[in-house]
Amino acid sequence: MSKTKRLVIDALLIALFFVLSAAAVTIGGIKLTFASLPGILAAMLYGPIDGFVVGFLGAFLEQMLHFGFTPTTVLWILPPAIRGLLIGLGTVAFKKQMSLETILSAHRPWVYYAVNLVTAVVVSLGNTLVYYLDSILYDYYSYALIFGVLGMRILTGLLSTLLTSTVALPVLAALRKANLVRARA
Repeated sequence: MSKTKRLVIDALLIALFFVLSAAAVTIGGIKLTFASLPGILAAMLYGPIDGFVVGFLGAFLEQMLHFGFTPTTVLWILPPAIRGLLIGLGTVAFKKQMSLETILSAHRPWVYYAVNLVTAVVVSLGNTLVYYLDSILYDYYSYALIFGVLGMRILTGLLSTLLTSTVALPVLAALRKANLVRARA
Protein backbone atom coordinates (compact mmCIF):
# COMPACT_ATOMS: atom_id res chain seq x y z
CA MET A 1 0.00 0.00 0.00
CA SER A 2 1.31 3.43 -0.87
CA LYS A 3 2.19 5.89 1.86
CA THR A 4 -0.18 8.40 0.29
CA LYS A 5 -3.13 6.01 0.48
CA ARG A 6 -2.31 5.20 4.10
CA LEU A 7 -2.03 8.90 4.96
CA VAL A 8 -5.40 9.60 3.30
CA ILE A 9 -7.07 6.75 5.23
CA ASP A 10 -5.56 8.04 8.49
CA ALA A 11 -6.84 11.55 7.66
CA LEU A 12 -10.32 10.18 7.01
CA LEU A 13 -10.21 8.31 10.32
CA ILE A 14 -9.15 11.50 12.14
CA ALA A 15 -12.09 13.32 10.56
CA LEU A 16 -14.40 10.45 11.55
CA PHE A 17 -13.11 10.68 15.15
CA PHE A 18 -13.94 14.37 15.14
CA VAL A 19 -17.48 13.79 13.80
CA LEU A 20 -18.19 10.94 16.23
CA SER A 21 -16.88 12.95 19.19
CA ALA A 22 -19.22 15.81 18.25
CA ALA A 23 -22.12 13.35 18.56
CA ALA A 24 -21.07 12.32 22.10
CA VAL A 25 -23.42 12.61 25.06
CA THR A 26 -22.03 13.69 28.45
CA ILE A 27 -24.03 13.04 31.61
CA GLY A 28 -22.54 13.98 34.99
CA GLY A 29 -18.90 13.36 34.13
CA ILE A 30 -19.61 10.26 32.03
CA LYS A 31 -19.14 10.57 28.28
CA LEU A 32 -20.96 8.19 25.95
CA THR A 33 -19.32 8.12 22.54
CA PHE A 34 -18.24 5.97 19.62
CA ALA A 35 -15.26 8.24 18.92
CA SER A 36 -12.85 5.41 19.70
CA LEU A 37 -13.90 3.54 16.53
CA PRO A 38 -11.42 5.35 14.21
CA GLY A 39 -8.53 4.71 16.64
CA ILE A 40 -9.42 1.03 16.81
CA LEU A 41 -9.60 0.84 13.02
CA ALA A 42 -6.26 2.63 12.54
CA ALA A 43 -4.55 0.42 15.14
CA MET A 44 -5.95 -2.76 13.61
CA LEU A 45 -5.12 -1.73 10.06
CA TYR A 46 -1.71 -0.14 10.48
CA GLY A 47 -0.46 -0.64 14.03
CA PRO A 48 0.42 1.40 17.11
CA ILE A 49 1.77 4.59 15.52
CA ASP A 50 -1.26 5.14 13.29
CA GLY A 51 -3.62 4.26 16.18
CA PHE A 52 -1.84 6.82 18.37
CA VAL A 53 -1.84 9.53 15.68
CA VAL A 54 -5.54 9.08 14.84
CA GLY A 55 -6.51 9.23 18.54
CA PHE A 56 -4.17 12.15 19.23
CA LEU A 57 -5.15 14.35 16.29
CA GLY A 58 -8.85 13.45 16.46
CA ALA A 59 -8.97 14.35 20.16
CA PHE A 60 -6.92 17.49 19.48
CA LEU A 61 -9.49 18.68 16.93
CA GLU A 62 -12.30 17.87 19.38
CA GLN A 63 -10.58 19.89 22.13
CA MET A 64 -10.00 22.84 19.81
CA LEU A 65 -13.67 22.90 18.80
CA HIS A 66 -15.10 22.67 22.30
CA PHE A 67 -12.53 24.37 24.56
CA GLY A 68 -9.77 25.94 22.50
CA PHE A 69 -6.19 25.48 23.60
CA THR A 70 -5.93 25.36 27.40
CA PRO A 71 -3.21 24.26 29.83
CA THR A 72 -4.86 20.82 30.04
CA THR A 73 -5.45 20.24 26.31
CA VAL A 74 -2.50 17.88 25.94
CA LEU A 75 -3.67 15.90 28.97
CA TRP A 76 -7.18 15.46 27.51
CA ILE A 77 -5.88 14.20 24.18
CA LEU A 78 -3.56 11.59 25.67
CA PRO A 79 -6.15 8.93 26.72
CA PRO A 80 -7.64 8.50 23.20
CA ALA A 81 -4.12 8.46 21.74
CA ILE A 82 -3.01 5.87 24.29
CA ARG A 83 -6.02 3.70 23.35
CA GLY A 84 -4.85 3.57 19.73
CA LEU A 85 -1.27 2.93 20.82
CA LEU A 86 -2.21 0.08 23.16
CA ILE A 87 -4.51 -1.63 20.65
CA GLY A 88 -1.79 -1.28 18.02
CA LEU A 89 0.75 -2.77 20.44
CA GLY A 90 -1.74 -5.59 20.99
CA THR A 91 -1.64 -6.29 17.25
CA VAL A 92 2.15 -6.54 17.51
CA ALA A 93 2.26 -8.58 20.74
CA PHE A 94 -0.53 -10.95 19.68
CA LYS A 95 0.28 -10.92 15.96
CA LYS A 96 -1.47 -14.18 15.09
CA GLN A 97 -4.54 -13.74 17.34
CA MET A 98 -5.06 -10.08 16.38
CA SER A 99 -4.40 -10.30 12.64
CA LEU A 100 -7.26 -9.16 10.42
CA GLU A 101 -7.61 -12.65 8.99
CA THR A 102 -7.92 -14.18 12.46
CA ILE A 103 -10.37 -11.71 13.98
CA LEU A 104 -12.52 -11.60 10.87
CA SER A 105 -12.68 -15.37 10.48
CA ALA A 106 -12.74 -16.39 14.15
CA HIS A 107 -16.10 -17.23 15.64
CA ARG A 108 -15.06 -15.54 18.87
CA PRO A 109 -12.02 -13.25 18.62
CA TRP A 110 -11.32 -13.29 22.38
CA VAL A 111 -7.88 -11.72 22.29
CA TYR A 112 -9.15 -8.81 20.19
CA TYR A 113 -11.94 -8.11 22.68
CA ALA A 114 -9.66 -8.59 25.70
CA VAL A 115 -7.11 -6.08 24.38
CA ASN A 116 -9.85 -3.56 23.62
CA LEU A 117 -11.48 -3.99 27.04
CA VAL A 118 -8.16 -3.59 28.88
CA THR A 119 -7.57 -0.36 26.96
CA ALA A 120 -11.08 0.79 27.97
CA VAL A 121 -10.12 0.52 31.65
CA VAL A 122 -6.79 2.30 31.04
CA VAL A 123 -8.55 5.10 29.14
CA SER A 124 -11.26 5.46 31.81
CA LEU A 125 -8.61 5.72 34.54
CA GLY A 126 -6.59 8.15 32.42
CA ASN A 127 -9.64 10.32 31.78
CA THR A 128 -10.44 10.31 35.49
CA LEU A 129 -6.90 11.45 36.33
CA VAL A 130 -7.08 14.22 33.73
CA TYR A 131 -10.55 15.19 35.00
CA TYR A 132 -9.11 15.43 38.52
CA LEU A 133 -6.15 17.57 37.42
CA ASP A 134 -8.42 19.79 35.33
CA SER A 135 -10.83 20.23 38.25
CA ILE A 136 -8.00 21.23 40.59
CA LEU A 137 -6.54 23.68 38.07
CA TYR A 138 -9.89 25.30 37.25
CA ASP A 139 -11.31 25.04 40.79
CA TYR A 140 -14.39 22.88 40.24
CA TYR A 141 -13.24 19.81 42.16
CA SER A 142 -15.93 17.65 43.68
CA TYR A 143 -15.19 14.16 44.94
CA ALA A 144 -18.61 12.95 43.79
CA LEU A 145 -18.11 14.36 40.29
CA ILE A 146 -14.57 13.05 39.79
CA PHE A 147 -14.26 9.84 41.80
CA GLY A 148 -17.83 9.13 42.90
CA VAL A 149 -18.75 8.01 39.39
CA LEU A 150 -15.47 6.21 38.64
CA GLY A 151 -17.11 2.78 38.75
CA MET A 152 -19.87 3.95 36.43
CA ARG A 153 -17.29 5.61 34.15
CA ILE A 154 -15.35 2.33 33.89
CA LEU A 155 -18.53 0.31 33.32
CA THR A 156 -19.80 2.60 30.57
CA GLY A 157 -16.30 2.64 29.06
CA LEU A 158 -16.31 -1.16 28.96
CA LEU A 159 -19.79 -1.33 27.45
CA SER A 160 -19.02 1.40 24.92
CA THR A 161 -15.77 -0.35 23.95
CA LEU A 162 -17.53 -3.69 23.61
CA LEU A 163 -20.08 -2.14 21.25
CA THR A 164 -17.48 -0.13 19.33
CA SER A 165 -15.18 -3.14 18.98
CA THR A 166 -18.10 -5.18 17.65
CA VAL A 167 -19.01 -2.44 15.15
CA ALA A 168 -15.36 -2.29 14.05
CA LEU A 169 -15.41 -5.93 12.88
CA PRO A 170 -17.79 -5.52 9.92
CA VAL A 171 -16.14 -2.20 9.05
CA LEU A 172 -12.74 -3.92 8.92
CA ALA A 173 -14.27 -6.73 6.84
CA ALA A 174 -15.79 -4.23 4.40
CA LEU A 175 -12.48 -2.37 4.04
CA ARG A 176 -10.69 -5.66 3.31
CA LYS A 177 -13.37 -6.77 0.84
CA ALA A 178 -13.13 -3.44 -1.01
CA ASN A 179 -9.34 -3.88 -1.17
CA LEU A 180 -8.84 -0.53 0.56
CA VAL A 181 -6.40 -2.09 3.02
CA ARG A 182 -4.21 -5.11 3.09
CA ALA A 183 -3.03 -7.15 6.00
CA ARG A 184 0.21 -6.14 7.63
CA ALA A 185 3.06 -8.64 7.39
